[in-house]
Amino acid sequence: MKMRLVVIAALFPLAGLAPPHAGASDLRESTRILGSHSDPAPERRLVIGGECAACDFSGSNLAGAHLYRGDFANADFSDAQLLGARFANMRLDGADFSDASMREVRLSNVTMSGVILADANMTDMRAHQAMMQGVDAQHVQMNGASLVQVSLQGANLNESDLTAATIRSADLRAASFRGARLDNVVVQHAIMHRVNLSDASMTGIFLDHVDLTGAVLEGADLTDARFRQVNLTGADLSDVTGLTPEMLDQACGNPATTLPDSLIITLTPCEEAMANAPPLDERAFIAEAEARRLAQLEAAQEAFADALASVQSRAMAAGGLEREALDHAREALREAARMQAELSRAAAQSSWQFEMRRSEVGEPMQFWFEEAQTRPAIAPVQTVPPSRPVPPEQPDRR
Repeated sequence: MKMRLVVIAALFPLAGLAPPHAGASDLRESTRILGSHSDPAPERRLVIGGECAACDFSGSNLAGAHLYRGDFANADFSDAQLLGARFANMRLDGADFSDASMREVRLSNVTMSGVILADANMTDMRAHQAMMQGVDAQHVQMNGASLVQVSLQGANLNESDLTAATIRSADLRAASFRGARLDNVVVQHAIMHRVNLSDASMTGIFLDHVDLTGAVLEGADLTDARFRQVNLTGADLSDVTGLTPEMLDQACGNPATTLPDSLIITLTPCEEAMANAPPLDERAFIAEAEARRLAQLEAAQEAFADALASVQSRAMAAGGLEREALDHAREALREAARMQAELSRAAAQSSWQFEMRRSEVGEPMQFWFEEAQTRPAIAPVQTVPPSRPVPPEQPDRR
Protein backbone atom coordinates (compact mmCIF):
# COMPACT_ATOMS: atom_id res chain seq x y z
CA MET A 1 0.00 0.00 0.00
CA LYS A 2 1.41 3.36 -0.99
CA MET A 3 1.39 6.32 1.36
CA ARG A 4 1.71 9.96 0.50
CA LEU A 5 3.53 12.67 2.42
CA VAL A 6 3.42 16.25 1.17
CA VAL A 7 6.01 18.50 2.81
CA ILE A 8 6.58 22.16 1.93
CA ALA A 9 9.36 23.80 3.91
CA ALA A 10 10.89 27.07 2.76
CA LEU A 11 13.61 26.82 5.40
CA PHE A 12 14.46 23.17 4.79
CA PRO A 13 17.10 22.15 2.25
CA LEU A 14 15.64 20.64 -0.88
CA ALA A 15 16.92 17.23 0.16
CA GLY A 16 14.47 17.32 3.05
CA LEU A 17 11.40 17.54 0.85
CA ALA A 18 9.45 14.42 0.03
CA PRO A 19 7.95 14.01 -3.47
CA PRO A 20 4.15 14.27 -3.82
CA HIS A 21 3.80 10.51 -4.31
CA ALA A 22 6.21 8.76 -2.00
CA GLY A 23 6.33 5.08 -1.32
CA ALA A 24 6.63 3.58 2.15
CA SER A 25 10.45 3.49 1.99
CA ASP A 26 10.59 7.11 0.79
CA LEU A 27 8.19 8.06 3.55
CA ARG A 28 10.40 6.55 6.22
CA GLU A 29 13.39 8.39 4.77
CA SER A 30 11.47 11.68 4.82
CA THR A 31 10.51 11.26 8.46
CA ARG A 32 14.14 10.37 9.24
CA ILE A 33 15.28 13.61 7.61
CA LEU A 34 12.66 15.57 9.54
CA GLY A 35 13.93 14.02 12.74
CA SER A 36 17.49 15.07 11.92
CA HIS A 37 16.46 18.75 12.00
CA SER A 38 16.55 19.01 15.77
CA ASP A 39 18.42 22.31 16.04
CA PRO A 40 16.91 24.93 18.40
CA ALA A 41 15.76 27.21 15.55
CA PRO A 42 12.08 26.49 14.79
CA GLU A 43 11.25 25.55 11.20
CA ARG A 44 8.20 27.76 10.81
CA ARG A 45 7.53 27.21 7.11
CA LEU A 46 6.77 23.49 7.34
CA VAL A 47 3.47 22.12 6.01
CA ILE A 48 2.66 18.40 6.19
CA GLY A 49 -0.40 16.63 4.81
CA GLY A 50 -1.55 13.40 3.24
CA GLU A 51 -1.53 9.81 4.47
CA CYS A 52 1.00 9.25 7.21
CA ALA A 53 -0.41 6.56 9.51
CA ALA A 54 2.11 5.21 12.04
CA CYS A 55 4.81 7.65 10.89
CA ASP A 56 7.68 8.30 13.29
CA PHE A 57 8.20 11.98 14.17
CA SER A 58 9.59 11.26 17.64
CA GLY A 59 12.13 13.86 18.73
CA SER A 60 11.59 15.95 15.59
CA ASN A 61 11.60 19.74 15.53
CA LEU A 62 8.16 20.58 14.11
CA ALA A 63 7.78 23.96 15.81
CA GLY A 64 5.34 26.15 13.89
CA ALA A 65 4.43 23.31 11.51
CA HIS A 66 1.00 23.14 9.85
CA LEU A 67 -0.43 19.63 9.59
CA TYR A 68 -3.57 19.52 7.45
CA ARG A 69 -6.02 16.97 6.06
CA GLY A 70 -4.61 13.54 6.48
CA ASP A 71 -4.57 10.30 8.38
CA PHE A 72 -1.87 10.37 11.06
CA ALA A 73 -3.39 7.61 13.20
CA ASN A 74 -0.89 5.91 15.52
CA ALA A 75 1.86 8.34 14.51
CA ASP A 76 4.68 8.84 17.01
CA PHE A 77 5.23 12.48 18.10
CA SER A 78 6.80 11.61 21.45
CA ASP A 79 9.43 14.10 22.65
CA ALA A 80 8.75 16.22 19.54
CA GLN A 81 9.09 20.02 19.51
CA LEU A 82 5.64 21.28 18.45
CA LEU A 83 5.66 24.86 19.70
CA GLY A 84 2.86 26.76 17.90
CA ALA A 85 2.06 23.84 15.58
CA ARG A 86 -1.40 23.58 13.98
CA PHE A 87 -3.38 20.40 13.43
CA ALA A 88 -6.55 20.79 11.33
CA ASN A 89 -9.07 18.51 9.62
CA MET A 90 -7.19 15.32 10.32
CA ARG A 91 -7.20 12.00 12.12
CA LEU A 92 -4.77 11.41 14.98
CA ASP A 93 -6.40 8.44 16.73
CA GLY A 94 -3.92 6.46 18.80
CA ALA A 95 -1.03 8.88 18.21
CA ASP A 96 1.68 9.23 20.86
CA PHE A 97 2.46 12.78 22.07
CA SER A 98 4.02 11.75 25.38
CA ASP A 99 6.62 14.22 26.70
CA ALA A 100 6.08 16.44 23.63
CA SER A 101 6.49 20.21 23.84
CA MET A 102 3.12 21.49 22.58
CA ARG A 103 2.93 25.04 23.91
CA GLU A 104 0.46 27.20 21.96
CA VAL A 105 -0.51 24.27 19.73
CA ARG A 106 -3.78 24.64 17.78
CA LEU A 107 -6.23 21.77 17.23
CA SER A 108 -9.20 22.25 14.90
CA ASN A 109 -11.62 19.58 13.70
CA VAL A 110 -9.41 16.66 14.66
CA THR A 111 -10.15 13.19 16.02
CA MET A 112 -7.75 12.09 18.75
CA SER A 113 -9.40 9.08 20.36
CA GLY A 114 -7.00 7.11 22.53
CA VAL A 115 -4.14 9.57 22.05
CA ILE A 116 -1.29 9.50 24.58
CA LEU A 117 -0.55 12.98 25.96
CA ALA A 118 1.09 11.94 29.22
CA ASP A 119 3.61 14.49 30.54
CA ALA A 120 3.15 16.73 27.48
CA ASN A 121 3.42 20.50 27.85
CA MET A 122 0.29 22.01 26.27
CA THR A 123 0.39 25.41 27.95
CA ASP A 124 -1.84 27.98 26.18
CA MET A 125 -3.06 25.37 23.68
CA ARG A 126 -6.30 25.97 21.73
CA ALA A 127 -8.69 23.19 20.75
CA HIS A 128 -11.91 23.59 18.76
CA GLN A 129 -14.10 20.70 17.66
CA ALA A 130 -11.65 18.09 18.88
CA MET A 131 -12.75 14.52 19.61
CA MET A 132 -10.46 13.38 22.43
CA GLN A 133 -12.32 10.43 23.92
CA GLY A 134 -10.26 8.18 26.13
CA VAL A 135 -7.02 10.16 25.87
CA ASP A 136 -4.27 9.49 28.40
CA ALA A 137 -3.31 12.97 29.59
CA GLN A 138 -1.87 12.23 33.02
CA HIS A 139 0.47 14.92 34.34
CA VAL A 140 -0.17 17.08 31.26
CA GLN A 141 0.40 20.83 31.48
CA MET A 142 -2.61 22.76 30.11
CA ASN A 143 -2.25 26.09 31.89
CA GLY A 144 -4.27 28.77 30.12
CA ALA A 145 -5.68 26.29 27.60
CA SER A 146 -8.92 26.93 25.69
CA LEU A 147 -11.15 23.92 24.93
CA VAL A 148 -14.27 24.71 22.91
CA GLN A 149 -16.66 22.06 21.60
CA VAL A 150 -14.42 19.22 22.65
CA SER A 151 -15.22 15.69 23.76
CA LEU A 152 -13.14 14.23 26.58
CA GLN A 153 -15.35 11.29 27.45
CA GLY A 154 -13.48 8.79 29.58
CA ALA A 155 -10.27 10.82 29.38
CA ASN A 156 -7.59 10.38 32.04
CA LEU A 157 -6.34 13.78 33.23
CA ASN A 158 -5.24 12.67 36.69
CA GLU A 159 -2.78 15.08 38.32
CA SER A 160 -2.87 17.35 35.27
CA ASP A 161 -2.55 21.14 35.53
CA LEU A 162 -5.32 23.18 33.89
CA THR A 163 -4.84 26.38 35.88
CA ALA A 164 -6.74 29.33 34.33
CA ALA A 165 -8.02 27.17 31.46
CA THR A 166 -11.36 27.76 29.70
CA ILE A 167 -13.69 24.88 28.83
CA ARG A 168 -16.88 25.62 26.86
CA SER A 169 -19.55 23.43 25.28
CA ALA A 170 -17.69 20.27 26.26
CA ASP A 171 -18.58 16.64 26.92
CA LEU A 172 -16.54 15.40 29.89
CA ARG A 173 -18.61 12.37 30.86
CA ALA A 174 -16.72 9.82 32.96
CA ALA A 175 -13.47 11.80 32.65
CA SER A 176 -11.06 11.63 35.57
CA PHE A 177 -9.39 14.72 37.06
CA ARG A 178 -8.28 13.05 40.30
CA GLY A 179 -5.66 15.22 42.01
CA ALA A 180 -5.68 17.72 39.13
CA ARG A 181 -5.15 21.48 39.46
CA LEU A 182 -8.23 23.32 38.21
CA ASP A 183 -7.64 26.65 39.94
CA ASN A 184 -9.40 29.64 38.33
CA VAL A 185 -10.76 27.46 35.53
CA VAL A 186 -13.92 28.59 33.69
CA VAL A 187 -16.28 25.76 32.73
CA GLN A 188 -19.41 26.76 30.78
CA HIS A 189 -22.14 24.60 29.26
CA ALA A 190 -20.46 21.28 30.00
CA ILE A 191 -21.75 17.76 30.62
CA MET A 192 -19.75 16.20 33.45
CA HIS A 193 -21.76 13.11 34.37
CA ARG A 194 -19.82 10.72 36.65
CA VAL A 195 -16.65 12.79 36.37
CA ASN A 196 -14.01 12.09 39.03
CA LEU A 197 -12.78 15.29 40.70
CA SER A 198 -11.65 13.72 43.96
CA ASP A 199 -8.76 15.54 45.68
CA ALA A 200 -8.70 18.13 42.87
CA SER A 201 -7.68 21.72 43.58
CA MET A 202 -10.58 23.85 42.30
CA THR A 203 -9.98 27.17 44.05
CA GLY A 204 -11.66 30.05 42.24
CA ILE A 205 -13.26 27.77 39.64
CA PHE A 206 -16.39 29.09 37.86
CA LEU A 207 -18.97 26.45 36.94
CA ASP A 208 -21.68 27.89 34.67
CA HIS A 209 -24.50 25.67 33.36
CA VAL A 210 -22.59 22.51 34.28
CA ASP A 211 -24.21 19.11 34.83
CA LEU A 212 -22.32 17.21 37.54
CA THR A 213 -24.81 14.37 37.87
CA GLY A 214 -23.17 11.48 39.69
CA ALA A 215 -19.82 13.29 39.91
CA VAL A 216 -17.32 12.53 42.68
CA LEU A 217 -15.74 15.59 44.34
CA GLU A 218 -14.63 13.92 47.56
CA GLY A 219 -11.71 15.79 49.10
CA ALA A 220 -11.74 18.56 46.48
CA ASP A 221 -10.84 22.16 47.41
CA LEU A 222 -13.65 24.54 46.35
CA THR A 223 -12.40 27.66 48.10
CA ASP A 224 -13.78 30.81 46.39
CA ALA A 225 -15.54 28.70 43.75
CA ARG A 226 -18.60 30.12 41.97
CA PHE A 227 -21.63 28.15 40.82
CA ARG A 228 -24.33 29.17 38.35
CA GLN A 229 -26.99 26.71 37.24
CA VAL A 230 -25.03 23.67 38.46
CA ASN A 231 -26.72 20.26 38.63
CA LEU A 232 -25.44 18.21 41.59
CA THR A 233 -27.90 15.33 41.31
CA GLY A 234 -26.35 12.32 43.02
CA ALA A 235 -22.97 14.05 43.30
CA ASP A 236 -20.57 13.21 46.13
CA LEU A 237 -19.22 16.36 47.79
CA SER A 238 -18.29 14.73 51.07
CA ASP A 239 -15.11 16.03 52.70
CA VAL A 240 -14.79 18.95 50.25
CA THR A 241 -13.24 22.11 51.64
CA GLY A 242 -14.27 25.71 51.01
CA LEU A 243 -17.91 24.92 50.15
CA THR A 244 -20.39 27.47 51.56
CA PRO A 245 -24.19 27.74 51.54
CA GLU A 246 -23.92 30.85 49.34
CA MET A 247 -22.20 28.83 46.61
CA LEU A 248 -25.10 26.39 46.57
CA ASP A 249 -27.73 29.11 45.97
CA GLN A 250 -27.24 28.57 42.23
CA ALA A 251 -27.05 24.76 42.46
CA CYS A 252 -29.65 22.02 42.56
CA GLY A 253 -29.60 18.41 43.67
CA ASN A 254 -31.63 15.53 45.04
CA PRO A 255 -31.65 13.35 48.19
CA ALA A 256 -28.76 11.31 46.76
CA THR A 257 -26.49 14.38 46.72
CA THR A 258 -23.88 14.05 49.48
CA LEU A 259 -22.74 17.28 51.16
CA PRO A 260 -20.14 17.80 53.91
CA ASP A 261 -21.42 17.08 57.41
CA SER A 262 -20.77 20.71 58.35
CA LEU A 263 -23.37 21.93 55.84
CA ILE A 264 -26.95 21.48 56.97
CA ILE A 265 -28.78 22.57 53.85
CA THR A 266 -31.44 21.23 51.51
CA LEU A 267 -30.72 21.74 47.85
CA THR A 268 -33.42 22.88 45.45
CA PRO A 269 -34.69 19.93 43.40
CA CYS A 270 -33.27 20.17 39.90
CA GLU A 271 -36.71 19.78 38.28
CA GLU A 272 -37.89 22.89 40.10
CA ALA A 273 -34.67 24.81 39.46
CA MET A 274 -34.80 24.04 35.75
CA ALA A 275 -38.43 25.09 35.54
CA ASN A 276 -37.67 28.46 37.15
CA ALA A 277 -34.42 29.06 35.28
CA PRO A 278 -34.48 31.65 32.48
CA PRO A 279 -34.16 30.23 28.97
CA LEU A 280 -30.59 29.73 27.86
CA ASP A 281 -29.50 32.42 25.44
CA GLU A 282 -26.60 31.27 23.27
CA ARG A 283 -26.49 34.53 21.34
CA ALA A 284 -23.90 35.98 23.69
CA PHE A 285 -21.50 33.11 22.98
CA ILE A 286 -22.16 33.35 19.24
CA ALA A 287 -21.55 37.09 19.28
CA GLU A 288 -18.32 36.59 21.22
CA ALA A 289 -17.09 33.97 18.77
CA GLU A 290 -17.93 36.17 15.77
CA ALA A 291 -16.16 39.11 17.38
CA ARG A 292 -13.04 37.00 17.82
CA ARG A 293 -13.22 35.87 14.20
CA LEU A 294 -13.57 39.45 12.99
CA ALA A 295 -10.63 40.54 15.12
CA GLN A 296 -8.51 37.71 13.71
CA LEU A 297 -9.51 38.61 10.16
CA GLU A 298 -8.69 42.27 10.70
CA ALA A 299 -5.30 41.32 12.15
CA ALA A 300 -4.62 39.08 9.15
CA GLN A 301 -5.63 41.83 6.74
CA GLU A 302 -3.35 44.29 8.52
CA ALA A 303 -0.49 41.81 8.22
CA PHE A 304 -1.37 41.44 4.53
CA ALA A 305 -1.24 45.21 4.02
CA ASP A 306 2.08 45.44 5.86
CA ALA A 307 3.52 42.68 3.70
CA LEU A 308 2.40 44.42 0.52
CA ALA A 309 3.85 47.72 1.71
CA SER A 310 7.12 45.95 2.41
CA VAL A 311 7.15 44.45 -1.08
CA GLN A 312 6.41 47.80 -2.70
CA SER A 313 8.80 49.96 -0.71
CA ARG A 314 11.73 47.56 -0.42
CA ALA A 315 11.57 45.58 -3.64
CA MET A 316 9.81 47.46 -6.42
CA ALA A 317 12.27 50.33 -6.53
CA ALA A 318 15.17 47.90 -6.62
CA GLY A 319 13.57 46.00 -9.49
CA GLY A 320 13.42 42.70 -7.64
CA LEU A 321 11.79 40.83 -4.81
CA GLU A 322 13.58 40.22 -1.59
CA ARG A 323 13.13 36.71 -0.29
CA GLU A 324 12.15 37.83 3.20
CA ALA A 325 9.42 40.18 1.94
CA LEU A 326 8.17 37.48 -0.41
CA ASP A 327 7.89 34.95 2.42
CA HIS A 328 6.09 37.43 4.67
CA ALA A 329 3.61 38.30 1.95
CA ARG A 330 2.86 34.67 1.19
CA GLU A 331 2.36 33.87 4.86
CA ALA A 332 0.00 36.82 5.29
CA LEU A 333 -1.95 35.83 2.18
CA ARG A 334 -2.33 32.28 3.42
CA GLU A 335 -3.50 33.44 6.85
CA ALA A 336 -5.94 35.98 5.40
CA ALA A 337 -7.50 33.38 3.11
CA ARG A 338 -7.86 30.91 5.96
CA MET A 339 -9.48 33.47 8.23
CA GLN A 340 -11.85 34.57 5.49
CA ALA A 341 -12.87 30.96 4.84
CA GLU A 342 -13.52 30.37 8.52
CA LEU A 343 -15.51 33.58 8.82
CA SER A 344 -17.81 32.56 5.98
CA ARG A 345 -18.05 29.01 7.35
CA ALA A 346 -16.59 27.60 4.16
CA ALA A 347 -13.76 25.46 5.43
CA ALA A 348 -13.53 23.68 2.08
CA GLN A 349 -12.33 26.93 0.52
CA SER A 350 -9.50 27.47 2.97
CA SER A 351 -6.95 25.68 0.79
CA TRP A 352 -5.46 28.13 -1.69
CA GLN A 353 -2.50 28.30 -3.98
CA PHE A 354 -0.67 31.62 -4.15
CA GLU A 355 1.47 33.02 -6.89
CA MET A 356 3.12 36.40 -7.35
CA ARG A 357 3.48 37.60 -10.91
CA ARG A 358 5.21 40.72 -12.07
CA SER A 359 4.38 41.66 -15.62
CA GLU A 360 6.11 44.16 -17.87
CA VAL A 361 8.18 46.99 -16.53
CA GLY A 362 6.00 49.68 -15.02
CA GLU A 363 3.03 47.34 -14.53
CA PRO A 364 1.75 46.68 -11.00
CA MET A 365 2.51 43.45 -9.23
CA GLN A 366 -0.44 41.08 -8.92
CA PHE A 367 -1.13 38.45 -6.27
CA TRP A 368 -3.13 35.58 -7.73
CA PHE A 369 -5.42 33.44 -5.60
CA GLU A 370 -6.24 30.01 -7.02
CA GLU A 371 -8.36 27.43 -5.28
CA ALA A 372 -6.49 24.18 -4.79
CA GLN A 373 -9.58 22.08 -5.52
CA THR A 374 -10.91 21.15 -8.95
CA ARG A 375 -13.82 23.55 -9.14
CA PRO A 376 -13.18 27.04 -10.56
CA ALA A 377 -11.46 29.48 -8.28
CA ILE A 378 -13.64 32.23 -6.88
CA ALA A 379 -11.14 34.24 -4.90
CA PRO A 380 -10.45 37.74 -6.23
CA VAL A 381 -7.20 38.96 -7.69
CA GLN A 382 -5.45 41.44 -5.42
CA THR A 383 -3.56 44.21 -7.21
CA VAL A 384 -0.85 46.36 -5.71
CA PRO A 385 -0.84 49.94 -7.05
CA PRO A 386 2.30 50.69 -9.05
CA SER A 387 5.06 52.48 -7.25
CA ARG A 388 6.11 55.93 -8.31
CA PRO A 389 8.54 55.86 -11.25
CA VAL A 390 12.13 56.33 -10.28
CA PRO A 391 13.63 59.27 -12.25
CA PRO A 392 16.73 58.38 -14.25
CA GLU A 393 20.02 59.46 -12.85
CA GLN A 394 21.32 62.73 -14.32
CA PRO A 395 24.80 62.55 -15.83
CA ASP A 396 27.51 64.42 -14.03
CA ARG A 397 28.25 67.46 -16.21
CA ARG A 398 31.18 68.64 -14.16
